[in-house]
Amino acid sequence: MLGTAALVAVISGAELSGHAAIVPGQSRSAHAVMRALEPGYTGTFLYRNDNFRTGQNLTESILTPSTVKPSQFGLLFADAIDGAAYAQPLYVPNVSIPGLGAHNVVYVATENDSVYAFDADEPGPALWQTSFINPAAGITAVPATDIGCTDLVPIIGITATPVIDPATGTLYVVSKVKLSPGNYQQQLHALDITTGLEQPNSPVTISASVPGTGEDAVKGVVSFDPLLQQDRPALTLANGVVYLSFASHCDIGPYHGWVLGYDETSLVQVVVFNTSPNGDQAGIWESGCGPGVDTNGDLITITGNGTFDTSTPRINYGDSILRLTPGAGTMSVTSFFTPLNELVLDDDDLDMGSGGNLLLPDQPGPNPHLMVGIGKVGTIYLVNRDSMGGFNATTDQMVQELLTAVGGMFSTPAYWQGTVPSVGLQNMIYTIGGADQPKMFVISNGLIQTPPEAASVNYTFGYPGGSPVISANGATGGILWALETSQWNTGGPSILYAFDATNLATELYDSNKFSADHPGLAVKFTVPTVANGSVYVGTQARLAVFGLFPDGRKSPTRTATATATATATPSATATPSATPTASVTATSTLTATPTASSTAPTGTPTPTATAAATPTASVTATPSDTPTPTASPSPVFATLYAKPTSISFPLQVVGHAGKAANVTITNTAANAAVALDPPTVSSGFVVTSNNCPSVLPAGASCTVAVASKPTVKGKQLGQLRLNSDARFGVRVIKLKGKGVAPKMRAQPKSLTFGPVSADAASVAQSITLINDSPAPITFTTAPAATPPFNVTANTCTTIAPNGGACTISVEFAPHKHGKYHGILELHDDAANSPQHIKIFGTSK
Repeated sequence: MLGTAALVAVISGAELSGHAAIVPGQSRSAHAVMRALEPGYTGTFLYRNDNFRTGQNLTESILTPSTVKPSQFGLLFADAIDGAAYAQPLYVPNVSIPGLGAHNVVYVATENDSVYAFDADEPGPALWQTSFINPAAGITAVPATDIGCTDLVPIIGITATPVIDPATGTLYVVSKVKLSPGNYQQQLHALDITTGLEQPNSPVTISASVPGTGEDAVKGVVSFDPLLQQDRPALTLANGVVYLSFASHCDIGPYHGWVLGYDETSLVQVVVFNTSPNGDQAGIWESGCGPGVDTNGDLITITGNGTFDTSTPRINYGDSILRLTPGAGTMSVTSFFTPLNELVLDDDDLDMGSGGNLLLPDQPGPNPHLMVGIGKVGTIYLVNRDSMGGFNATTDQMVQELLTAVGGMFSTPAYWQGTVPSVGLQNMIYTIGGADQPKMFVISNGLIQTPPEAASVNYTFGYPGGSPVISANGATGGILWALETSQWNTGGPSILYAFDATNLATELYDSNKFSADHPGLAVKFTVPTVANGSVYVGTQARLAVFGLFPDGRKSPTRTATATATATATPSATATPSATPTASVTATSTLTATPTASSTAPTGTPTPTATAAATPTASVTATPSDTPTPTASPSPVFATLYAKPTSISFPLQVVGHAGKAANVTITNTAANAAVALDPPTVSSGFVVTSNNCPSVLPAGASCTVAVASKPTVKGKQLGQLRLNSDARFGVRVIKLKGKGVAPKMRAQPKSLTFGPVSADAASVAQSITLINDSPAPITFTTAPAATPPFNVTANTCTTIAPNGGACTISVEFAPHKHGKYHGILELHDDAANSPQHIKIFGTSK
């Protein structure tokens, strides 16, 4: 950690460049005694606890299967935040905060481009808050409407989980902002964990380019797009390099998978790798899981659907598990695995990379270095990290393949080696697929045993499932924790579950049974953090903290004191809830800060921040201590198939629709109907007809017709998007078109006069111009001829489309003998303007 003298130097020399670090000072009361650390616990510095992404904390002795029960475990308090927390909370113990003493600190990042440092043990205003926006200067988080994606709404800021280097006391985080209309920026920041201030060399604006012939290539170069590329996977720190990984928002392209590496001290870019430079897509999502790091520093990651080269030399790696070795400024694919049905996965948007990578500690058997990958189909692939198997069009070559063993995976499995009663020590893998139950698989002698050893048969998680984490005291006291977030798009709460990790049939806790325990509105793909006797859950407007009640479940839930800024003062409005009303009291304390940020009080009902003269708001409701179970809505477990999956349209005149192409949509479910929204298309394309009903029955098909209608000249890329409540995501059909100007032809193509006497004028000849295009052609100036040729008549102002015509008459009037040649020049909005029609004349 930084010492006091170093902190003073950093603070006095900091140049925030429009970013704000907020250190509350006197706004926070004196800190209570800091909770002692559990033996062996040093902190949670990265996504899922370690670079193998196991999700296990093996130093937890306070939260055990015997202590985690409804009578003594629940929501302790919540801290208000200014946006949805897609990133996993991180935890650093015993941090010296200038002016506030030592604290156990939990760090939370939001989609409103804020990073918070909260006391991990008690509610209260933030120890500090750093904001990367400045609304007064027009710098904001990116509105989701600017991209046209409804998966992450209403704003997009910080999505990827940060990573912390405890040795230097630095938190690395990626922000995404809108600087002005049409101008977007992503930056990597290195923040001092004690103050939130930028470290030296921070921030750095993210940019990259590679040679390639992909659809967005310009002169043989593919460049990083700060608007379309999404930094979804968690940041990764390995061997002094901070790695960032990218995909897209809602498959809106053009995009690629990128891995970018930055030296953690200088923030100089040292690695640039693109998964599809000569193709498209192959993004890295993994539902928020960062790449795994093998023991030698290689990265392990999984790509989504996109271009894959079935033969060598390979440069495009869609739907593949990749082993990436850094060197020479890029990453080399030193081993990979791609399933033989890759083309089907690509065509049907059934990404391999929808789930995260789990690297296993050394296992007994012939393949000690294993990893697990599971995609949208739910097939478990057990892969040898040292030799992944490559691609074989006849037979998948990996260690083990368990077809559709779990629900579609939009999460990361967990691992634990624990002692199971009456069985002994076992290696266990835990999954929670979409529309599936939590499952435990035993791995023995390097192979996954089937069927699952245990399952929570009474608890089915809707889409997107959950990323389980394990807390345990070494090999004993194991608890599986998971968040049910299927109501992320319907305004429902996140639900925290706890199960006995040795027997998933034993539920220990369910936050949905107590209205006072609702953590807040659900956020898709979120992961709980279990640290030092508490569980931290990020939601849409607050950080919820769960733990053991000192005297059992007797008093209402404590509430947080929200920190308001000088430019935004909240007031609270109670919003009715479908569940029994929670006990909520929220008080705002005004603190002057360098930039604007919004802060909302916490609780259920949900308060709404509005401008007000008085910075105090409160909502009080009657607590309830009676368990009131409520049922979650049944998920629609269905898949929409669309054929074709891409359409290339012929050249089309700008502003006019061409011939439509039909897309057939099929609901492949055996029983479940699918609710369909009206189809939407990108600019440059139009839906010409749609016979799809609002509810598509199981097994039924319908048709959407789409046409190219270019808005500009040149190549246009877009999508036909089919939004539904089907659990395997939005169906996207890639569209390609090219806009051209209308063309016209001349009859005849040239004029010849003569011989004509000097100082005489010939009989006029006419040129007929014909428009065969579907768009009118307009002349911007009158036609002009080179002397001694003269325009004598003109009917050409606008030529009607589809065969319209006009005429221009020209005479030859020489003043002396000789041969003459000139041009009739036409200025219009047709192709190749100005056009030149040749004219010849002879005078004797």
